[in-house]
Amino acid sequence: MTWSETRLRPDRVAQPDGVPGGGGAAVPRASVPERYRWDLSRVFADWDAWEAEFAAVEAALPGLEARRGTLGRSGRDLLETLEAVLETRRRLAVVRVYASMRSDEDTRVADHTARDGRADTLSVRFGEAICWLEPELLKVEPDQLKVFLAQEPGLRPYEHFIEDVQRLREHTLDEAREAMLAGAADLARGARQVFNALNNADLVFPAVRDEQGREVELTKARFAKLIKSADRRVRREAYEKFMDTYGALSNTFAANLDANVRNHAYFARQRRWPGTLEASLGTNAIPVEVFHALMRAVRDNLPVVHRWTAVKQRVLGVDPICEHDLYAPLFPGAEFKFGYEEAQSLLLRALAPLGDWYVETVRRGFDERWIDVHENAGKRSGAYSGGAYGTPPYILLNWADTLRDTFTLAHELGHSLHSRLATESQPYVYADYPIFTAEVASTLNEALLLHHLLAETTERERRLYLLDHWLTQINDTVFRQTMFAEFEHRVHRLAETGETLTAAALDELYLDLMREYWGGLVRLDPARGGRTWCRIPHFYYNYYVYQYATAYAAATVLSRGILAADTGARDRYLDFLRSGSSRYPVDTLRRAGVDMTTAEPIEGVIAQFRELLDELERLQAEGRS
Repeated sequence: MTWSETRLRPDRVAQPDGVPGGGGAAVPRASVPERYRWDLSRVFADWDAWEAEFAAVEAALPGLEARRGTLGRSGRDLLETLEAVLETRRRLAVVRVYASMRSDEDTRVADHTARDGRADTLSVRFGEAICWLEPELLKVEPDQLKVFLAQEPGLRPYEHFIEDVQRLREHTLDEAREAMLAGAADLARGARQVFNALNNADLVFPAVRDEQGREVELTKARFAKLIKSADRRVRREAYEKFMDTYGALSNTFAANLDANVRNHAYFARQRRWPGTLEASLGTNAIPVEVFHALMRAVRDNLPVVHRWTAVKQRVLGVDPICEHDLYAPLFPGAEFKFGYEEAQSLLLRALAPLGDWYVETVRRGFDERWIDVHENAGKRSGAYSGGAYGTPPYILLNWADTLRDTFTLAHELGHSLHSRLATESQPYVYADYPIFTAEVASTLNEALLLHHLLAETTERERRLYLLDHWLTQINDTVFRQTMFAEFEHRVHRLAETGETLTAAALDELYLDLMREYWGGLVRLDPARGGRTWCRIPHFYYNYYVYQYATAYAAATVLSRGILAADTGARDRYLDFLRSGSSRYPVDTLRRAGVDMTTAEPIEGVIAQFRELLDELERLQAEGRS
């Protein structure tokens, strides 16, 4: 149980461009029209209201500490203590979410950053105040717990929670050491904070020349657009200047990543896990075989990625193909995109197979300003769905009217509707859900959108463009995220054996993986090609990225049933969303119809990749004949 979970999903690394009509410097936040800014007044009216709630949560902590020693007295005492702890945790999550989102609006605002830090510190203090709870609960004999559950009806909703605590008995320490680890959590968050400050506030990128030769400020969001330019000169210049900016601080990023990974290794050792992988997956009862099966299935099928590389080289007409060519669309002349309002209308149609409630809730999110749409100066990069129990499921975007932005909105709406269904269906203790199931909801929405676009498409060129997009999506979500996961696993193994992560070692490791995954056709720049690890925030989230690949596979299976107009498949999927964490994630998915303990879902996605590649090559050949 992660007692300070706030449900902020760090989903996409960088989204293209900013406010429509951009180019030049990112605009101040005040220049973004209100309708494109999220309405956080639904959480707190202002900082004064936040401060009052902060003080109330802080004042509750001594009372939680005073409950030490009560759990074994009676079922009533156990129930009252659990409810007091969970209610404080619920209120704390709201405090944390508001401060975090306000800080993300403009990471340069010191006052907001300071409050976000205070909220994190309060979360650590909460952990210290209740660090005795699980060790004390484990002292209550299982037979006695059965008596309590039988005698106190109010405890019955907590039966799975109590079972989960018992499951982790071997990895729960005595009260003194739990208190020590709770306090150490305040130090452990430092590496992520440093990365956030460097990546979002302190890095300054040079200007680049766009396709018209105009100088524009290079930002992380704009890089994602320029690296896909049809002009190879633009791609190369953006790539080199972007990577050189990170490279100038690569030693700092390496030291920071080293500190972060060492934190993971330290906590895994203290909790008596065999390693960091086992610690991360075991917390949510995910068998490590799920991770290893993914690695094996992808590695066994890398030749299909190498075939994809060869297709890219041939269609783009480049020799050699370089890293800055890998993300360029193959058919830019057929590119199409949607403005934000167009995307809203499109998504309401594309998500219709999920039913009226789903569509109307999406519409409500648009109307009630759950979404922070455009890039502004200092805004956190990427995209996420955020919120807490009792708040709207907010979404942060960095919009630029690209097709990718529309898919990102679909993705984040998947998270937000998952949150809404879980919080409406579950008591607070089970209303959250692990990333392992969270990414199923987001990628399934993308699958529905893609199927909808293809169903509306009769033009050959547009179909080629969509096939390229789909192949790129599978590559990025399954193959590339698995490469990220392998990199993450290797650096954790190095830390576990006492190795220090240096910039040179990380560059070499990342370059080796690039060569293996993309194949020998790609010419990698030895001075820049290994630096991508510097800029990936997901590497600070402890075995996060592999779940994109497993979730994509599960979403592929589930979406097929839904698109076949199988009412049972849709009902099982919506029940999956309602489940929250009331069951273990692998069991929850199995009930929905997917068994992730086998390689079958991954193999299915890879087979789909081959079929799409076959169709793309066939259509392209028809155009040449």
